[in-house]
Amino acid sequence: MNNANKHITLISIALLLLWIPVGVDKLFHFAVFKAGILRQPFSSSLGWVLIYTLPVLELATALCLVICRLRLISFALSSLLMLAFTGYIGIALLGGWGKLPCGCGSIVSRMSWGQHFWFNLFFLALSVLGYYLQRKTHRNTCCQATGNEGLVGQKTTYKI
Repeated sequence: MNNANKHITLISIALLLLWIPVGVDKLFHFAVFKAGILRQPFSSSLGWVLIYTLPVLELATALCLVICRLRLISFALSSLLMLAFTGYIGIALLGGWGKLPCGCGSIVSRMSWGQHFWFNLFFLALSVLGYYLQRKTHRNTCCQATGNEGLVGQKTTYKI
């Protein structure tokens, strides 16, 4: 495995550690997530769309990360989601809406708005970097080089 593929794999694992818990948390605590979204300063119509699409998009992003052929799409989707979340928090930090409830779950809900912003900015940067590296390696190089479908079943050799 070349250096770019190692980085892509590490970025994929980091994003899986983000998207799986936040997506699953929204499903397991659906009533809390729904109430949090409906308290946000946008229309209830948009709120209802987000209630049903965000968990699906987050879990689909995670699923696509483990399928090499779909990894470029996953990095793009992760970048768009993180850009939207980071922009939303940036506007909140600038006082655009006054006091906002956080509709997030998992460990993210315990962060301050400032911590949340930097957390999101970090994962936005990872997502964009993953997209860039995946695109640079011509999308399917990792599948062709390893003969498998992504993270699942990859043989890793460690030198001691």
